[in-house]
Amino acid sequence: MIDLWARPVRYPLGIVCTIFFVVICQDAQAQTSGDEIPNFSPTTDTSWYFDRPDGDNYLPPESGPSPVVSPPDYPYRPNAEVDGAAGDPTYRIADTSNPILQPWVAEQLERTNDEVRAGRIPFTARQRCFPPGVPAWNIFRRVGAGPMLFLTQTPDEVTMIWRGDNQIRHVYLDVPHSANPTPSWHGESVGHYEGDTLVVDTIALLEHPQSFVDNYRTPHTGQLHVIERFRLVGDDTIEVDIYVEDPGAFTVPWNARQIMSRADDHGPLVEWRCSEGNPNYFSLYEVPVPFDDTPDF
Repeated sequence: MIDLWARPVRYPLGIVCTIFFVVICQDAQAQTSGDEIPNFSPTTDTSWYFDRPDGDNYLPPESGPSPVVSPPDYPYRPNAEVDGAAGDPTYRIADTSNPILQPWVAEQLERTNDEVRAGRIPFTARQRCFPPGVPAWNIFRRVGAGPMLFLTQTPDEVTMIWRGDNQIRHVYLDVPHSANPTPSWHGESVGHYEGDTLVVDTIALLEHPQSFVDNYRTPHTGQLHVIERFRLVGDDTIEVDIYVEDPGAFTVPWNARQIMSRADDHGPLVEWRCSEGNPNYFSLYEVPVPFDDTPDF
């Protein structure tokens, strides 16, 4: 190998520059292997958000079994959608006639529906400082706390974060799942690229009374398995196709979609401590914020 730095005067400048240029280009090609790989962070300020008033709902798939939505007689109306003629905003209740639901899931949702109809404020992860989990990561929006960012995108890992409450996910690339992964709120995510699409496969999602697959409080079991496909459409849109299976909670696998729009003004990424001193305005917290009195170290 030519040692350019030990004996620089022995080689004409043109040859040195040519060799240096080739080495740099070869290294860049090794790092980016395949120009179809999507760049979800083209600038340091690039972030992604839902620009629909109901962006914290899934969009239906083109065909096949669909996610839970509101029943026709009780439509969900978020604050951002309400005007003088639309009526008052509403809390979500679930359409339990959806055939994807196992009987015990439909019964649990009916009990929650009855409480909401009676005037009780329902649980939502983002308002109680709970992690969203997966697939609800794709419909999570901490009110007033900003968008989602792809913090890192390396050959080994993709890291995503919701700026609000600093909820974070690690997706490890081109590796298999662990033999016995420990269940957690966001599970174990491994991924790979298929052309212009990032495919993320997640298992080991924590079965917990306050862990739901959507904002209608649809529960899941430890058998939950989610596959997400993130694809850039142009420079300003991410489309996410979501596949969900859980034979403990659903009769069949189902699919959903999400669309995120690009923003380049998310501001500084600061530490956000949702559950530390978070004010309980109007005594809304029927479900308290999580608290752990055991030291981590």
